[in-house]
Amino acid sequence: MEKRGGYMATMPELIAVLEKHRVDNGATLELFGRRLREAGRITKGKRGRGAAHMTYLDAARLLIACAATDHPERAVDAEYVFSNLVRHSEAGIDGDFPLPAVEAATLDLGLAMTLEAIGNGSVDAIAKKRWEAEHPESHIRAPAFCWLRLHRSHTSADIRVLAGRYIYHHPALKALTDSIDNGTLHEVRDFATDALDRETYRFRTGKNLAAEFEEKLLNDVAKLIAGEEY
Repeated sequence: MEKRGGYMATMPELIAVLEKHRVDNGATLELFGRRLREAGRITKGKRGRGAAHMTYLDAARLLIACAATDHPERAVDAEYVFSNLVRHSEAGIDGDFPLPAVEAATLDLGLAMTLEAIGNGSVDAIAKKRWEAEHPESHIRAPAFCWLRLHRSHTSADIRVLAGRYIYHHPALKALTDSIDNGTLHEVRDFATDALDRETYRFRTGKNLAAEFEEKLLNDVAKLIAGEEY
């Protein structure tokens, strides 16, 4: 991959990558981006030469919106709720890339940090080093396991980076489970349960839908933002 000197990606280029990976059609993705931009959730800018340069956080929020709903008119609501899911637990931590809980406290920040680590080559470097140590004669590209999985009805998500898996829940659900652990369930149960129902009911369906963005998509998005050919 080669750096495109001083280049920074624009929204149309980001949409083109998502369309290439069949996240949705271009017109729908453009509407997703427009709604998020109007709400101030992603970087605003002019059209043409004055178009805004996309950041890793912009890309993360657009991905989250597309995973959380298929309807552009619901994009802002869905993105805001799911982006603000809070770090709840870990199902394994990778010591070489631990995705720190403080810096990655919410889903959008965690995903943005993951994209940046892919974009700057950190994830690939770790994966390559491990692969070569375990398979010194192999000429196969080292697999860098990364994905975002978002559960609409559960209003939860998890990020996989290398050997780490990081789980994000709605703040009200985290409050409930934390209260069980610290013995204060009776004090917060009704309040937290009402808040959870109020904030998540509109995302629930009998289909219990989930969306998953795998390494190839995340890699192409990250490399675009980083200004690399992919």
